[in-house]
Amino acid sequence: MTSTPRRTPPSAPAARLIAPLLAAVFAIGVTFFITYRIFGGETLDAVMQAINDRQTEANDFAAILFINALVGISVALFIVQLRRIALRVTITVVVALIFGFIMTTVFNLDSANRYIRGEFRVSVVTEAEVIEDEAADMEYGQARGDDFNRQGVLNPISEAAYTFAGRQGDLINVLAYAANRRSEVDLQVELIAPDGTSIGASNFATDEQVEQFDDLQSVNDAIIQGITLPADGLYTIHVRPQDLQTGTILSEALTNTRGAYEAFLLGAISRVNRWAVWIQDALTLILVGLAISIVFRARQFSLGAEGQLYFGALVSGVIALSGGALPGWIIIPVALVAAMTAGFLWGLLPGILKAYLNANELVSTLMLNTIAVRFYELVLTFQLQPPEAGYTASSDYPLSGQLPVLVANTQVTIAVFIVIIAVIAVWLLITRTPLGYEIRTAGSNLKFANYGGINTKRTIMLSLAVSGIVAGLAGAHLGMGIHRMLILNISLGLAFEGVVVALLARNNPLVIPFTGLLYAYLRSGAQFMERDANISFEIVRIIQAVIILLITAEALLAFVQSRRKLTTPAEPSTPTTTMESPRLIIESSAGEKKNV
Repeated sequence: MTSTPRRTPPSAPAARLIAPLLAAVFAIGVTFFITYRIFGGETLDAVMQAINDRQTEANDFAAILFINALVGISVALFIVQLRRIALRVTITVVVALIFGFIMTTVFNLDSANRYIRGEFRVSVVTEAEVIEDEAADMEYGQARGDDFNRQGVLNPISEAAYTFAGRQGDLINVLAYAANRRSEVDLQVELIAPDGTSIGASNFATDEQVEQFDDLQSVNDAIIQGITLPADGLYTIHVRPQDLQTGTILSEALTNTRGAYEAFLLGAISRVNRWAVWIQDALTLILVGLAISIVFRARQFSLGAEGQLYFGALVSGVIALSGGALPGWIIIPVALVAAMTAGFLWGLLPGILKAYLNANELVSTLMLNTIAVRFYELVLTFQLQPPEAGYTASSDYPLSGQLPVLVANTQVTIAVFIVIIAVIAVWLLITRTPLGYEIRTAGSNLKFANYGGINTKRTIMLSLAVSGIVAGLAGAHLGMGIHRMLILNISLGLAFEGVVVALLARNNPLVIPFTGLLYAYLRSGAQFMERDANISFEIVRIIQAVIILLITAEALLAFVQSRRKLTTPAEPSTPTTTMESPRLIIESSAGEKKNV
């Protein structure tokens, strides 16, 4: 008697539609939110007026909306492709941001120190006649001061005392105030009579007193008003900053951290020019991430995208500089194809070394990166740099050699369409071509690929070479789209950051646009956080690292769990009276599964 295996009931149609519907809602919401923010983010009428003004001045609102829609589509692809994993990644990012907020608050605990640090002045305001006394530090109407708790000083001043000669019956006002608008020191002052007794003290000034006395800067200053001196002699003015309370320290730290995080999370979409910085950076990161995902799918840990990027930028730059007389519809395609070819050939070299000489691809690509960068610098310095240039750079590309701009006064160019084509092409390559099937099979199990008749040497070689095509495009985008000239350090390590983009996307070409946009958003947010909130860039780097580590740790945990499932013995199944032969499921190049 043969037992009938139980079938898992198919999921309900409504359940299958949850992810696409959720993705569509998020895509529309993200598109609307970004557009709303970059045009003011205030009332709807104000936003519509800003859009009308932009349309009148530059006539590029349709391009901005189109790009924002692409951002929304990348979010939708992230949800549809990763599904439950997307939720875990989102939660991980939120947790990392919360951790970063706490850490930034700790770093901001010294924010309140501005209330105990800064230049100050002390003066005695009176209508009484000035008394001259050589033993006194100051006279009526004279101001004295110093700098409290100055940074970098071996013995900073934390309190000060000044003396003046007074006469019985004189009516005076004692002022202690910040020396200028830049100083926010919060002062307290005390007046000591000749016999050593205190005859007045204050730690604030009212709004009315600030208006009455020109020297007072704010209510943080201190004033002792309307004191009648009890005797003749030397009076002493003691002045020092107020002691910081725990509540003040925490309040200032939280206030500064909120401002910093607002710049970090919303700075990139606060206006169009900042939004453009994010988008143009994301385009390069997406291309590099795509290039690296190809070799990672073949389980080759290649870091050669940096050198391929440099050669792509160099070759496309030479063509753009030398073809100024030709129209752009000829120069631009030729330069892009040349950049792709240069990246392909430079990627082919480590592929050959790996496939036929078994050279370690990590070492070979790192060494070849150095050669590519130095060769780039050599040609730029001695061949392309104009004699009259004051720094190492080529001449500006002619207009025919620059990628046409989509958004006025920015570097957001037709590279948007190049990236769309690259994403679709890499996805088709990996999932719908024989080479992609060979890359996936070799990456899953090299021995099985050899046993199945796949020429693994050829596959490894081509995976590194084909990735160079996309990396060369990234170099062309840097030269022809962003800088519009060749400069030193044109990449600044973008290729290595592309490794993070590929890993975050699980090497899925359809998810890489989202991770590239996310990582570029963090990078641009770091710039605006440092610029707007005066937060050190190193702190932002730490926040970025925490987010990336937690996300990659999520991927690592999933990998470990999958390995445990493979190594854990399966539970014995219900015995049957007949035996079935084992089956091997083989996936064909067309994506079909066959039972053998």
